[in-house]
Amino acid sequence: MTSEEMLDRAALVFVGVIERQTFVSWPFLSVPGQDPKYWRLLDRQVRIEAIARGTEARKEIDVYEFFWVGGTTGDWNLTFNNQRYLFLVRRENGKYHVVRDWWLSIFPIRSGRHDRFPLDASRPVWERAALLQFWVGPGYAPDFATRPPALGSWRTIKLLRGLLRHPDEAVRAAACEELLIWGHSQDECFEELEPERRTRFGTYYNAVVPADEWARNREWEKKYAMQYWESLRNSRDPAALDDMKLFTTINNNGLRQRFCELFHAQFPEDRDNGCPASKSPPASIVTAEGDVPLLGSWPLN
Repeated sequence: MTSEEMLDRAALVFVGVIERQTFVSWPFLSVPGQDPKYWRLLDRQVRIEAIARGTEARKEIDVYEFFWVGGTTGDWNLTFNNQRYLFLVRRENGKYHVVRDWWLSIFPIRSGRHDRFPLDASRPVWERAALLQFWVGPGYAPDFATRPPALGSWRTIKLLRGLLRHPDEAVRAAACEELLIWGHSQDECFEELEPERRTRFGTYYNAVVPADEWARNREWEKKYAMQYWESLRNSRDPAALDDMKLFTTINNNGLRQRFCELFHAQFPEDRDNGCPASKSPPASIVTAEGDVPLLGSWPLN
């Protein structure tokens, strides 16, 4: 089931915190297929915080799922109490039921507490949910800075660069580590890290050493940057333009100037890029109105 097919089934889309998870006794539960004894009915009691689609007057609801309790691998609905998630649910016999049992249909939200989604209901739900991941609120998790596909690479990179100016040092560090991992020389923030932080494992991605990622980016600049540009230039993939824009913010001024020349030659009417190479790379932040340019320091209010 695709993300859009899941959304088509959803009567209510919301962010909520799981308060309890219990298996419900249902002696006559019959599940077709092999090994029916490994299926259980799971009841999640969820406190609603923000709704993107539908209406629900109650602050707490039950969300049901047919849940596999045997051995497994893959992307499935592994959830924990007191954690925040995006739920897509449908009505079935007066009860809320996840739009897809077992396989991933409940998504972690790590950006903290919010009482609404960015933008309004006229915008796609997946876009609003993706922006919510970068709208840092109270109780955010250290690994909040993920890469939601609904935003595309260029938009995501601008949001990460905006977070480099956040007043919370932990938020800045998380955004910088994500930029370093991203590769393709989007790593000017490395120079802002304290020297002792550059050579030890990252705080939020504990298998990442910032200095190692920085070295890989320098190697990529020398050996692969031009080759990758050429592959994108000849691509028919609509997402290629997003990736080509990243070359206009590469952390190598000489290469950045060259790629700005190449970019303008191919896209003379495009204004949403990192050129000229003499200016700071563009940054944005998420507000209730969506992602907006960050032209100075982080706003205090």
